[in-house]
Amino acid sequence: MPPGALPPGLLVEADGAAIAAAFGALCALQPVRHSAAGLVCAPRAAPELAGPALARCPLPVRALARVPGWPDPPATLIGGWYLRSPAHAPAPAGVRELVQAPGEGFGPAGHATTQMCLEALERLPAGPALDAGCGSGLLAQAWARLGRGPVLACELDPRALSQAARSLAAAGLAGRVRLRPGPVETLTEDELGGRALLANLPAAGQRALVGRLGSPPPAAVLSGLRPGETGELERAYRALGLVVVDATRRGGFCCLTLARA
Repeated sequence: MPPGALPPGLLVEADGAAIAAAFGALCALQPVRHSAAGLVCAPRAAPELAGPALARCPLPVRALARVPGWPDPPATLIGGWYLRSPAHAPAPAGVRELVQAPGEGFGPAGHATTQMCLEALERLPAGPALDAGCGSGLLAQAWARLGRGPVLACELDPRALSQAARSLAAAGLAGRVRLRPGPVETLTEDELGGRALLANLPAAGQRALVGRLGSPPPAAVLSGLRPGETGELERAYRALGLVVVDATRRGGFCCLTLARA
């Protein structure tokens, strides 16, 4: 296939085991169907992602004359997860996936803050969690997918809550996440108590959240913060008995992982 060519459709010609092993490199090709001959992809659905992925594809490919679909939003790899739309092919066994229905909630496009939060989730102890300002619901969905415990997800924007609900339904996880409309300022002590915090919020929302805490959470992942905005929050959580155990920076944002001292 000529360098730079992007055919209407694409068949990755390999067996299931080879496709599963290389799936992280294949998901940007926009897979839409597993077949006996390999993985059928719709690269023109997201040419900006599929073009570079095709140039680096580790398996043999064959061009298809027809576009096999137009899945939206595009599939990508984010924080070690395959993020796909309901119209994309499901992940092979052993590959973690999140399902993102079309919508307007924050979370799509692999934002750096979402990536960092997803990478940090497994550092938190299992148990109930709160996804504060959940947007499109990716963190709540990931917590449920990992089987870490029940999740309460709160969000002010009804459009984002609708997208989160549709995404959870498409992922088969609707019964494992409870969606709650409203801002973090309205969360009650019963809703906050004993839950790990998953908070991808701007600084004002982070301050409102910590101000609602009457008891220390088991742990927290905080992002949506610029480097100069973390000191005040670190002090507030230290007063509750939590300390920073990891801090990462990406795309001009910070992500803090906190645990009880």
